[in-house]
Amino acid sequence: MQLAEFATTDCTGLVLAHRQNFVDSSLAKGTVLTDQHVAALMAAGVEKLVCARPDHGDIHEDDAAARLAALLAPKNLDFSMAATGRVNIKVPQQGLIRYDREVIRKINEIDERITFALVQHNQLLTAGQMAATLKIIPFFVPETSLQKIEDLVANSPAFSFHPLRRARVALIQTRIDGQADRLFAATENVTVARLDVLGCDLVASHICRHNRQEVAELITSCSQTGAEIILVCGGSAIIDRQDELPQAVVMAGGVITQLGLAVDPGNLLMFAEIGKLPVIGMPGCARSPKLNGLDWVLQLILADIEMTRAEFADMAAGGLLMEIASRPLPRAIATRPKQPDRLVGMLLAAGQSRRMGGQNKLLADIAGKPMVRHVAETMCDAGIDDLTVVIGHQADQVAAALDQLPVNLVFNPQFAAGQGHSVAAGITGLDDSVTDVVIALGDMPLVSVETLRQLIAAHQACVDHQRRITLPSHAGKRGNPVIWGSAFFPELKQLRGDAGGRQVLQDHLAAHNPVESTTSTIFQDIDTPAELQAIASHRAAPGGAQPL
Repeated sequence: MQLAEFATTDCTGLVLAHRQNFVDSSLAKGTVLTDQHVAALMAAGVEKLVCARPDHGDIHEDDAAARLAALLAPKNLDFSMAATGRVNIKVPQQGLIRYDREVIRKINEIDERITFALVQHNQLLTAGQMAATLKIIPFFVPETSLQKIEDLVANSPAFSFHPLRRARVALIQTRIDGQADRLFAATENVTVARLDVLGCDLVASHICRHNRQEVAELITSCSQTGAEIILVCGGSAIIDRQDELPQAVVMAGGVITQLGLAVDPGNLLMFAEIGKLPVIGMPGCARSPKLNGLDWVLQLILADIEMTRAEFADMAAGGLLMEIASRPLPRAIATRPKQPDRLVGMLLAAGQSRRMGGQNKLLADIAGKPMVRHVAETMCDAGIDDLTVVIGHQADQVAAALDQLPVNLVFNPQFAAGQGHSVAAGITGLDDSVTDVVIALGDMPLVSVETLRQLIAAHQACVDHQRRITLPSHAGKRGNPVIWGSAFFPELKQLRGDAGGRQVLQDHLAAHNPVESTTSTIFQDIDTPAELQAIASHRAAPGGAQPL
């Protein structure tokens, strides 16, 4: 490909490298120029253009992307139409993505102009989530590079998708003297919630003494009554194959494949089989809803992956589980009990308005009302269940501006330290029933009820909305407000300084649910007296914010 400046008269059939604006019109980057385009440009006085011209054997970016995506991805996934050299590949249902990391590395070594990125190996995805993206960087790539990739993966796709199947699961808990009944009830509740997220049913639940004979009898009974997976949670941890629970499995006719797991939490897990029936000795950490080794093992079983010693050993890479961006979603809510959706609003109104010359912009009069009241009323009218307003600077006056509105006030004593503290204070003040929160800024009075309702509808349409971040965008730039699923509340509670939620957004790019907005009001905050004057006299265009 040749990228150069050409005389406009010579550009028919070439690809425009940069957006070209001219009188009453413009042409987007990537436009294949026609005779009509060239005539219009010449008439506008544009004599030269930077364009891309393919060399012999070059393939257009969209053709190359579509061709490679079909080659690299399995057929049981959903493909976007190639555009600007990109194809996004999504999963149609819940399942695991698996691949050989070395193969992916070799694909990306062939030509720097061809990039192929995936989620983590063994990542659990739900319907509609992105598994991979293929992006061609320039407008054209050589046919020879495509052929090298085709030769590398000639026998099979570069990765595989394994849908999860439903399974009937039995739970056996053993009791040691002195253990309270509430321990067993809590473990059962957590297990039911864990299985529910995976589409499985707990069909039997038993409690017996911590005795190998009694456990063996229950294992046999559960296998005979249709259980497809048996979970055994001991009153005492499994530390050796001679312990009660491993010996109970042997007595029931089973074979222990693995005792001990290179995943933490989850080290003290046992995996055994009676024929093809999996029997899992649960680690003690599985009494908690947090992600642990049991979750990974269950996901692999339900994806019909053969549980070999090599498969268990492979879990060590990434097996030190933390709240990190590489696998954020399963841990965040994988085992949270189901609850009714409750989407609330949060309005940040604690700032000091430092650039306003001493005036608190939130109290500034716009069309007869304080600015902060405009925003609060818009949020209340958008259909949220509840609204929390975080106040700080001139708290009494801001509260008075909201008088008679159905809002909850949360005071942030560290309002001078930055917006992050206000977000943390607001999230901490939410009750446990909240599943999602719309966070808006008090100095954006042009955001309309319609924009908010559009965001809310798009967020609630996601089946996994508690694990998604819905945000508006316009002309390729993201704005506010932002809707956060409850999976991200723990991280938002830890925010400090003036960064707000930007770092959390950056850490969880795969969870973004962008919604295209027709209006730039999603960017229009007020920081200066001049901006305030402009906003005060604003009258929104059709489809934008409503007049104040």
